[in-house]
Amino acid sequence: MRTVLLVARREVIVRLQQRGFRIGLAVAVIIIALGAAAPKIIGGHAASTYQIGVVGGSEELRTYLDAAAKQAGQPIRLHPTDATEAAAKVRSGDWDAAVINGDRIVAKSSDSGAVTLIQSAHQAQQLRDNLAAAGLTGIQIQHAFEVKALAVTATNSAETTQRQVVATIAVVFLFAQLLTFCTWVAIGVVEEKSSRVVELILSAVRPVQLLTGKLVGIGGLALAQVALLALVALGVSIGTGGLTLPGSAYVSLLVAFGWFALGFAFFAALAAGLASLVSRQEEVSGVLTPVTGLLFVAYAASFAVSANPDTSWARVLSMIPPISAIAMPARLARGGVPITDVLAAALLMLALTAVALVVAGRLYRASILHTGNKLTLRSAWRGEAVGDLA
Repeated sequence: MRTVLLVARREVIVRLQQRGFRIGLAVAVIIIALGAAAPKIIGGHAASTYQIGVVGGSEELRTYLDAAAKQAGQPIRLHPTDATEAAAKVRSGDWDAAVINGDRIVAKSSDSGAVTLIQSAHQAQQLRDNLAAAGLTGIQIQHAFEVKALAVTATNSAETTQRQVVATIAVVFLFAQLLTFCTWVAIGVVEEKSSRVVELILSAVRPVQLLTGKLVGIGGLALAQVALLALVALGVSIGTGGLTLPGSAYVSLLVAFGWFALGFAFFAALAAGLASLVSRQEEVSGVLTPVTGLLFVAYAASFAVSANPDTSWARVLSMIPPISAIAMPARLARGGVPITDVLAAALLMLALTAVALVVAGRLYRASILHTGNKLTLRSAWRGEAVGDLA
């Protein structure tokens, strides 16, 4: 264990010393922070004030316009004027609309918000006048206007919408991080192999210890980066008022870290094993095709699960490894996932990860000291590349 931890420590130090890693992390933090604050920056401005001209007999509308604007939460500014100025101001765009003598509206568009507001105020005024003409008293008219609003059952509440947003972001974020760090693992394996550094390292440690230490070190760094970026996103979103989630959602986010660790162990192990088959950097992308292919399948399936979390097929799909590495966190972000589903998915993912580690270890052990042409999977699996490494 001590040897594994030493290898892991070396991996962390090497990555932290790389200028590209530090710059990339700083850029990622800035992008995440700006993205989290974007809803507040874009949509957080107060509603613009409607500029409305009032001509002649329309003065009676002022009270009704003020009441309608207050009810709608829409600021307005009324301008007493004459018909000529009103038409000119609306035409130039200085005013949104003007009401002429209580019976005509001048506006660029007949369905603008300002026109709707004026029509609402006009209808309220006419209704009150008609009721008064029918002989109703002021108290009776007031009671006539006291209409109880209908109860609304929202099929897509604000919380549901926010959970959907979080689930979508989780899918994209986990996919990007898994792809990034699995590539790191593969590139690290090939760098050591091509520079022959691995020969010196293997004189002191066994291949399985080197592989395990590499996965633990880069995996720990990956978890730390994911945690940092997640905290930045949550902190900025909550601080700007762009996100309000119940406590259960935060528990789901914590559980998602465990799923990221499982996903990393599976995909990174395969990446390391396959990368050990080649000796040149330009061959890495080709040899990683099975890993990236699986990641893209999980990515696409997770979007489907996130959009339909309550369907039976989404439930089954979210428990199938390695899709579950991304799909289950997305489903958890939506809420309402039975603990039995989480445990079943975790056990299946653990089992597949164990198989991946065994396969990767065998490929790595047989191929890591091989240089030259790319090894075939069959040759590496049979141990034809390198003899026994104790």
